[in-house]
Amino acid sequence: MSIPNIISIGRIFLVPVFALMYSSGNLTGAMGVLLLSAASDVLDGAIARHCHMETELGRALDPIADKLIQAAMMLCALERTPSVWLLLGLHLLRELSLGAMGIYVLRITGHVYSSKWYGKLCTLCIYAVMICALALPDIPVHMIDAGVMVCGVLVAFCLCAYMINFQRILLRHGRQEEGAGSSAGEGF
Repeated sequence: MSIPNIISIGRIFLVPVFALMYSSGNLTGAMGVLLLSAASDVLDGAIARHCHMETELGRALDPIADKLIQAAMMLCALERTPSVWLLLGLHLLRELSLGAMGIYVLRITGHVYSSKWYGKLCTLCIYAVMICALALPDIPVHMIDAGVMVCGVLVAFCLCAYMINFQRILLRHGRQEEGAGSSAGEGF
C-alpha cells in the first residue's frame, strides 16, 4: 500500500475523532483534527503526484475521506443552524448518485477518474462555511444560512457537472470500443 493511500485511510479514521471531540465540547481539539485532515488531504495528493504514486485506490479513497469529514461537520453544525439539513440532504443525494455512477463508469471503463476543479471548489466552500459555523459561535445565523445556501448551489452544480462528465467518459469509451472492434474485424 502506498504512502498516499495510508494517509487517506488515516483521514477516514480522523472523522470519528473529530465528531467525538466536537460533541464533547473540545472545540480546539476538533478544529485541530480538521486542520490535520485538511493538511493531510493536501499532503497525500502532493506525494502521489510528485512521487508518481497515483493509484485507482487512491483516487477512490481521497474523495471518500473528504465526503465523510464534510458529512461529520454538517451533522455537528445542525445544532447551530437547521438550514444545514438542506445541505446535508443535497450532499447525500450528490454522493449517492455520483457514487453509483462512478461504480458504473468503473465497471465499463476499468478506471476511477479524478475530481475536477468544481468538486475541489465545492469542498473548499463546505469546509469554510462549516468551520465558521462550528468554530465561530458569534457569527449571526443568517450569515451561516447564506453560506449554506451557496454551498447548496455548488453541490447541485457539481452533481450536474459530474454527471455530464461521466456521460462524456462513457461516450468516449464507447467510441474507442467501436473503433477497436472495427479495426480488429478489418483483418478478416
